Amino acid sequence: MAGPSQVEFPGKQRQRMRMRGTKQANVDTQKRIRKNLDVLLENGESLLPKMSWSGKLSWGRTDPVTKTMREIDKVLSKRQDRRWLGRRMMAKRGDPLAKAWAGSLIAAHEDEISIVGDFKHPSFGKASFIRKGDGKPLYLAAIQNHHMPTLRMAAWENHAKRGFYFFSWRGGFVCSGPKPSIPEGWLDEVLSRSRFVFKNDGDVWYTAGLDPAAIKDEKMSGGGYILLEIIDGSKVAIGFDRFQKKAKSSFIHHLALSVLPPNLRSILTPKVIWAPKGHDGELNEGALAAADVLFDAWLGLTLGEGKLDERLKMALLNHIDEGIIMSEMWFDNPSDALKEATGSEAERELANHVLIGAMGSGIRINAKGATSEREGNAIEIISAPLNSILHALWENHGLQGLIDSGIDPDVAEELWSEQLEKKIGFGRFLKDLDKRKIRSDKMKVFPYERGAISGVVGTINDLILTGLIDGLGKAERIAISNRKDIDDAAAGWAWLTATGRSKGKEWQFENNAREKGGAWAHAAKGVLDAGLALLNGEESDYDACLKDLYRATGQNEKLP
Repeated sequence: MAGPSQVEFPGKQRQRMRMRGTKQANVDTQKRIRKNLDVLLENGESLLPKMSWSGKLSWGRTDPVTKTMREIDKVLSKRQDRRWLGRRMMAKRGDPLAKAWAGSLIAAHEDEISIVGDFKHPSFGKASFIRKGDGKPLYLAAIQNHHMPTLRMAAWENHAKRGFYFFSWRGGFVCSGPKPSIPEGWLDEVLSRSRFVFKNDGDVWYTAGLDPAAIKDEKMSGGGYILLEIIDGSKVAIGFDRFQKKAKSSFIHHLALSVLPPNLRSILTPKVIWAPKGHDGELNEGALAAADVLFDAWLGLTLGEGKLDERLKMALLNHIDEGIIMSEMWFDNPSDALKEATGSEAERELANHVLIGAMGSGIRINAKGATSEREGNAIEIISAPLNSILHALWENHGLQGLIDSGIDPDVAEELWSEQLEKKIGFGRFLKDLDKRKIRSDKMKVFPYERGAISGVVGTINDLILTGLIDGLGKAERIAISNRKDIDDAAAGWAWLTATGRSKGKEWQFENNAREKGGAWAHAAKGVLDAGLALLNGEESDYDACLKDLYRATGQNEKLP
């Protein structure tokens, strides 16, 4: 039974049906496709990959590439036979790539180009093509856009999956067979279209700032570089500084799209040529393994190359097993390393002693003084000022650092403990420490420490020592405030009188205290003068003067 007839409204123009995934071709697209189709028809043989190998497989088998090429040759031999091409492009059997060639040749015979297919691929790019026959859109797009080095190679993806290598560039298209073999001209042309600008010296390609002679010997040059060793012996060196410049496209992605399969490990070996300044550059197995992990991610297009140089540096630094790393420089001793840190000379001296004790601890110190563990035994300091370094190491190594700087162990432990608790800035800590050292050095010239002598004589002696070591002002405050009993008050007045600081202070002392202290003042003055002589490096009989003070005060005790 016949179906219902279609009804057309008066004045309605006939419309063309457009398949899904197609579009109306503009003038430029029509011209480009027309040009490409004409080349297919006139000289299609020149568009096939050149075989750079014998084509022989084991046991005399014919390889898949050769089989496909023979099928395409048959199609090309019938290029003027539209009827035959029409049957071949719809055939259920036969090589699928040859089928797409037949469809493309049929398209080449047509005069009108209006509706085109819209091909898009994340790797191979995008292009317009004419759908003809039952061919795979990828193959049709690749054949009809043979001017695109990357896309034309995509037609051979199934052969690449079976282990055959293809190289495509503006100057050629080559199949090297089951083993990769770099065609002449491929590397030079591909590098010239990359995001980097390369110079050439024989078989060495390198970016600005690198020395080709150093690259040949795999030595450090510039600020470091990535070296790609190509299987044909060529070397490609990319300076670390090049990666720091932003780019729309990835270098390694660009390179991968010039070879099929895009397994770059099969055609090159990446190396990192870098070491912190001062280091011999010798890398241990851990460093090489860490760098290799990053290279695998980079070559596999899972790691962006914007921070690749920093990531590689960090990987290498993490595996340096000895010495000190400071701001990407390596030192074998703390004193040289600390020249790069900011801070006072006093901080630098103490940090040196502390770092010596910390050598081999395997820690990382950040700019704020926080620590973390790292592999190996080296100490890594990330642009930290001296104050932060000291804070970071103080708990575990500060005590020994103080002792090594010449401070008495008992005093050192007290200082270390105080600083550990208070955590004041080390600039202030060292100023206080200098004062303590001065006081300690002064104290060493006296035969008796403060508190060593009991009674009134001890009180006067302590005031004398405080005045000579800590300053008269401090001793005066003690003398005035220490009036628990008549003897303490008298001792204070004796010191004030001996030092000539009693005027105007009378009202603060009772008459008895002034009378008693006044009687002791002469002997107290003798002890004071003896103490001054000792501080000035002169000889004096301090003990004899103390004995005179004993007699003056009536204290019947022997010196300790």
